[in-house]
Amino acid sequence: MKNIYLKEKKEKSVRRRHPWIFSGAIQSREHEIEDGDIVSVCSNDGDLLGCGYYNSKTRISVRLLSFGDRVISKDYLRQLIEAGVRKRKKSPLLKNTDSCRLIFSEGDLFPGLIIDTYGGHLVVQCLTLGIERMKDSIVDILAELLRPESIFERSDHEGRRLEGIQPLRGQILGTTPDELIMRENGMSFIVNVREGQKTGFYLDQRDNRDLVKRLAAGRSVLNLFSYTGGFSVAAAMGGANTVVSVDASGEALETARKNSVLNNSTSGTEFIKADVFEYLRREPINGDLIIMDPPSLAKSRASVQKACRGYKELHLQIASKCPENSLLLTSSCTRFIGMELFQMVVFEAFSDAGRNASIIGKYSQPCDHPTNIFCPETEYLKSLLMQIE
Repeated sequence: MKNIYLKEKKEKSVRRRHPWIFSGAIQSREHEIEDGDIVSVCSNDGDLLGCGYYNSKTRISVRLLSFGDRVISKDYLRQLIEAGVRKRKKSPLLKNTDSCRLIFSEGDLFPGLIIDTYGGHLVVQCLTLGIERMKDSIVDILAELLRPESIFERSDHEGRRLEGIQPLRGQILGTTPDELIMRENGMSFIVNVREGQKTGFYLDQRDNRDLVKRLAAGRSVLNLFSYTGGFSVAAAMGGANTVVSVDASGEALETARKNSVLNNSTSGTEFIKADVFEYLRREPINGDLIIMDPPSLAKSRASVQKACRGYKELHLQIASKCPENSLLLTSSCTRFIGMELFQMVVFEAFSDAGRNASIIGKYSQPCDHPTNIFCPETEYLKSLLMQIE
């Protein structure tokens, strides 16, 4: 491996096990290092700090896979994957589902790699050039370790273009059905890993779906940005009187209808194809349990201000129109907007609407999307449960 040397006093974050090294922290590098290569990272005075993969095209120039003198090998990659799988298998928090995230990038000390399982069918996302270069080894390890029914690749994240590689999508191993059935907390959901959002389903909202199921009895539910109806099914099975699902995608709503039928929860359901922003501006809100989980409105730091305006507009409409004693479960799924900022935006919306409300619950991502304590940027999902007077 070739060496990269950090500037003086720039090694502190690495010694504290943060896996990112930004381009501005690099003093020099040995010749002939190519993008995607595994490199050794050294302090200014030559101490070996760790190993990771390099890319000159990105602001994060090195993503570390190991610290100290641990060498990156196929056996080491296997150990990382085995550790992630073992944690999921042993977790009592995942005993009521057959689907979860097995590897969550930096959250599992494997930057740039996502692996999800849907009832034994795996979906792999290689987000960076370094991981792309390791893909064959990773697939070999998965095939031997887990013996999955199939492996499908969803490396179509737009961030790959920043890495200098094209998006990829396709079958790697076996045959993945066009529609899978996953099971979670007594519910079943259709998953299209080929065309669906993320890897086919919002696994990270598992705990909140269970929360909605417990809150819904006797309520009228409005599910905004409903996608394939995970929250809608949970609400109906929890005893909601009515469930209205609103989404801009006709295909997603069709799957939501199928999920409703699959779970025998069609009574009192309605599906509305509409842009949620426009829907909230023109329609009254009759639901007294409102769920809002929009797609990420801030995909970079540069888009945070615009995203906050969008979040404020959504919450202002809800605050202005919802019935008394309503519950609102609202989420933001970007690491660029922290809980404090998200809460401030919601506060401003309710203040402008002149509406009283209380936060009665705060939630983050579930156990299979762990936050690396040394890399707080891995905490991205935040949700507020609010009681509106």
